[in-house]
This record gives sequence, C-alpha cells and structure tokens, in this order.
Amino acid sequence: MGIKVKVKLAVALVASISVVTGSRTRYLNDHTNRTIPHQGCLRLLENRIPIQSKLVGEDYEKESRSSYMVKSQAGPTAAKCVNGKAGGYNCKNVDLLSVVSLNVLNFNGGSEYGNDIWGWAKNGREFAMMGIKSGTVFVEVTDPYKPVIVGKLPTHTSSSDWRDIKTIGSYACIVSEASGHGMQIFDLSRLLNASPKTVFSETRYYNGFGNAHNIFINEDTSFAYAVGSNKCFGGLHIINLKNPLSPKQVGCFSSDYYSHDVQCVVYNGPHKLYKGKEICFASNEDTVTIIDVDNKNNIRQLSKKSYQYGYTHQGWLTEDHSYFVFNDEADEYYYSYKTRTHVLDIRNLENPKYIGYHNGRTHAIDHNLYVKGNLIHQANYRAGYNVLEIKDASKAQFQEKGYFDIFPSSDSSNFNGAWSTYPYFPSGNVIVSGIEQGLFVLSYKGVQSNTCAAKSLQLCFRKGCVWRNKKCGECSSINGEKPCRNNGCVWMKKKLQYV
Repeated sequence: MGIKVKVKLAVALVASISVVTGSRTRYLNDHTNRTIPHQGCLRLLENRIPIQSKLVGEDYEKESRSSYMVKSQAGPTAAKCVNGKAGGYNCKNVDLLSVVSLNVLNFNGGSEYGNDIWGWAKNGREFAMMGIKSGTVFVEVTDPYKPVIVGKLPTHTSSSDWRDIKTIGSYACIVSEASGHGMQIFDLSRLLNASPKTVFSETRYYNGFGNAHNIFINEDTSFAYAVGSNKCFGGLHIINLKNPLSPKQVGCFSSDYYSHDVQCVVYNGPHKLYKGKEICFASNEDTVTIIDVDNKNNIRQLSKKSYQYGYTHQGWLTEDHSYFVFNDEADEYYYSYKTRTHVLDIRNLENPKYIGYHNGRTHAIDHNLYVKGNLIHQANYRAGYNVLEIKDASKAQFQEKGYFDIFPSSDSSNFNGAWSTYPYFPSGNVIVSGIEQGLFVLSYKGVQSNTCAAKSLQLCFRKGCVWRNKKCGECSSINGEKPCRNNGCVWMKKKLQYV
C-alpha cells in the first residue's frame, strides 16, 4: 500500500469516528455506519415533561375561570381566536378548529409523545398523518371540527421518538430512528374505505438502510432522499420511487457527510446553467450544502455556506427558487437569541450568500418551517405555530402575521411543544403536531397575496389551488359540488371551502 493511500484511509477512519469538530454528528467506530444523535435530539430527551391536557373542550370549561364555552364554538374542541385567546391558548389571527389528544391518537396503547406530521388529500377529503413513538396515526380532517381517527400503522421494529413521513401520489413513506426500521411504504387509498381505528400493516418495506432521521420526496421526479441514515455517512441515500411498490436505490451522496434535512426540486431559479436540473438544498448541521443530483451517477456538490451557527436544522425554498429560508435548532438554546429565521441568497448556486436573519417575537427554538406563497409556516417548539409574511427576502425582512401557541405557559428555548406543521391542504387548513399535546387543526385568518401564482401543477396543488388549462387558479372560481371535488377543492356544508 502506498503512503498516499494509507493517509487517505487514516483520514477516512478518523472521519468515520468524528466527522468534523463542533456540532457535526459523530459516527460510531464500527461497520454499521450508525450515527450518534445530534445535539437537538439529545436536548429533546433531556427536556421531557408529562403529556399535557388540551385547553379546550368540556373538561377545560369546567376547570377554567375563563369565558370560554363549548356551546359557543363551532366544534367540541374548537375555539375562535378572540382578544388573543382561543380557549386556554394564546393566539393571533389563527382559530383552533379541533385538537386530538395523544391518548386518543394512540387508541390501542395510551398516551405517547408525538413527533412529525404530514398531510394527504384525495377526492375532496383530507388526512393528517402524525408520528408517535410506536407508529404513525392517520386522522381524517375533512370536517376539521370533527376529526376521525382512521387507524394506525405500527412501527416496523421498535418505538422511537423520531419518525418522518412524506408522500408520493397515494403512498406514504415513513422512516424512523428506530434501529433496523428501514422505510415503510403505505398505500393511502386504504384510508378511503377503512373503518375507524383500524390497525394497518405496511404495504411494502424497503431495507436499503436501517435508521434514518428524515426523508424528502421530490414528486416531480419520483426520487426520495433519506438523510441522517446509517448509510452514505448520513448523507443523501437516493431511492427511485417511480414505482412506489418497487423502490430501488440509485445513488448516494456522502461527501459532506451527515445531512439533517433536505429539499430537492427541479430548479427554476435565476441561475440559468441549472434550470431544469434536480438540485438539493441540504441542512448539514453547520452549513447549507447545495448539490446537483440530476445525474444520479455523477452527483456534484455545487457549494456550501456556513454562518454563525448553532445547528443548521431544516429549511425551504421561496417559490421563485431565489432564497433558502432555514432554521437553526440550537442558536436560541446556546446564545439566548430571539427566534432567528435565517436566509441564504441562492441566486448563484455556486456562490450562495448568507443574507442574515429575522428576529422573532419570542426566544423559542424554531424547529421546522414550510413556505407557501408569500407566507412562512413555522413550528417553533414552545411558541407553537407561527406565520411570517415575506416582505423582502433579499433583506431577510419578514412580518409576523399570526400565531397559535400550543404551549402557552412558556416561550422559553426548550425542546417542548410544536414539532412540525403542514400548510398544503386544498382547504387552506393547517395541521400542527405537538410533542406533549397531540394534533391541532388550525385556520389562519390572514389574507395571503398572490395565493395562486404558480407555474407548475405541483406548486399549484401545494397552494391549495386548481390547475386547469395549464394555469393555476383559485378554488373559488369553481361552482357546484361535483366540479369542486373533481378539481381537488373541498366541498363542505353545501359550499366551497377554499384558501
């Protein structure tokens, strides 16, 4: 063996044990390529508190001294946001339509902590998918005031505090930090005719990795990206899902090691060289790393950008693909900052520029965010659900338009409260998962400008709009129940429900 080869092997061995100093996730020195939980995960376990009771409903009305009364609300756990209060929750411009407690969600096993959430819509019906320790629970929220628990898919192996769910067409793909869990594939069409509280079995199982922290699916290309797994040194493990029932690994990107989360798109931004190519934007603990994955046999890192970081956690592109808005899970915790929403200028993918950050109202830790139109929907742990309007992304200028605080007793920088949110239902309703609280169905009352300005079917759908004649339009332009349902809008109470 030559000296150069030995040096490379030594460097690789060191890297496999401790990949970069500071916040970088470390790897166990064995042949399984397993990751050690990152800082945020460890702090979350340290911050465990008991399951919390809902602050609406008949029991709350009896116990509270507020003016809240169930009979004056639209549903048994609904609460209008009036004068900064919705039942026992603090709020601004956001109504509570319903909440499902954790003990109710886990109908066959008692209260368990919650984690990730995602949504699925079909034929005018809407479903929430929420992770809990022992599996994934499916809840129909078509009538947002009376959610119905359709069933549960148990974990493939053991229980875990981390589960992540995404969809492709009528299939859900679920990963977990549970050892040997792999990826569960579930046919969501089974929800349409299932009896309430059905215990489901997975439709298919993918064993190309064991544990994984997150998964992203680019529905425009039908490729899935598992990250934080025990393969690819925690980087991008790429799966072809053109046939979701026959998943196949087609690529691996490990050059920048562990990715905590990622968003991949068919790029349509201002950098002309990459228009039409599939580009990934990875939140890699201490950098945002931009990767050209268009050729799965020749994946290229285009750039990576750092900043004064705590832990680069997750982010989402603005819809013009010019800016990447992201959160840092540790800067509030370690430096006592107010909630910082960071912005990266990605108009040049090979030379991104860190613009700065927006200071939030509280010191709560931001966990997950999603962009829809000109709004940023955030799950900010103890501050709950937060809505920012993008005023000028080039200057990181946002304005808070609303919030719903599912943890009203404190807005401190601890790892409790809102885990994630899903704002892409055709109805415009938003779902939020609470770690100690359960599933919330919310309605943001603010007005969003240019709601249906979208150039592709996928973006149009995610805005809750209608794609007709290669144009994106408002659901409000549809008249009648049948055309409403046929166009993916929601018909309820003999009228159109739209964003």
